[in-house]
Amino acid sequence: MRVILLLDNAPDYRESFLRCLGNKCELTVIAHPCELSKLQPPNQRCNYNYIELNCNNRTVFSAKNEFQTTVDSISPQILCVSLNLRFPKRIIDFYRNKKNVPWIWWGQVFGKNKILNPLKLYLIKKSCGALVYTEDIVNKINHKNVISFNNSQFSKDDFIELPNLVTNKLKFLFVGRPQKRKKLELALKLAKRRKDVIIRLVGPGMDDYFKDMGIPENVEFYPAAHGSELIEHFQWSNLVINPGHAGLLVMNAATHNRPLIIDSVSEHAPEIQLARESDQFFVDFENQEALDSLLGNLINNPFVYEKKGSQIHKIAKNKYTVENMTEKHMYLFQKGLKESKSI
Repeated sequence: MRVILLLDNAPDYRESFLRCLGNKCELTVIAHPCELSKLQPPNQRCNYNYIELNCNNRTVFSAKNEFQTTVDSISPQILCVSLNLRFPKRIIDFYRNKKNVPWIWWGQVFGKNKILNPLKLYLIKKSCGALVYTEDIVNKINHKNVISFNNSQFSKDDFIELPNLVTNKLKFLFVGRPQKRKKLELALKLAKRRKDVIIRLVGPGMDDYFKDMGIPENVEFYPAAHGSELIEHFQWSNLVINPGHAGLLVMNAATHNRPLIIDSVSEHAPEIQLARESDQFFVDFENQEALDSLLGNLINNPFVYEKKGSQIHKIAKNKYTVENMTEKHMYLFQKGLKESKSI
């Protein structure tokens, strides 16, 4: 089966999935340069053909249509395209190709823009179907061919059941880019108030981000880490904290057998479904009384957070893997191809 997958980007954390999918079909991935979105490309791409877009592909009318050129040259049997209307030309591509090739929309789909969401819903209903991040999104769409692939960047072989070593202090870990929406300042405030916690912040430019703030002794900064480099950080930790917007860190924590404490009032990415499904800790990080009550309970009862880590690890390994993602993609690709032939 010849498949074209048009993504916004194909960074390092997508590589395991794309390789796995490339083993199941004749896959061509088209994407924008990772660097434009400050993402890391993989060191090597395997098992699929990769085409990087040269133009910004945002305008409806473009002098060079690299996507259509690739479609014409490959003659795919399935077109799977990220439904991101920051690239409006994809609507033109959709109506140009959907009669000839089964078109499946892909991704997070819905965003904050309440005007664009109805348009996205309309486009999905006019298509062959959609592959979306979570069941929450599936429930918002009335279409027989919309399924969740439970977004993940990890293979089953990546899961490590690290033991959680208890001490007289709680060791908190955050991994990611320091951004305003992450509210990492709240982690610093927590460390200044409580000397029974140690907080490790791992990510690019942490020193620069906090350079004008007073850093307490129980806060540690580490540079960006990827893959196996992360093991030592998770091994050191007791819990993962997310004082603001939570996303892929949820999967990272689950893969390494670590529970999470997540801000209950922030907006989160679709990966939050895994945290809710595994009943992780949710608390308002700006509510000092509620936060202190939770931490006091965890210090006195470490078995509570050990159990939460085991819960999220088990559920993720069973449902949230690139193998599961690949299975869901191939199922809908085959279904779309079969239905198109019967018309």
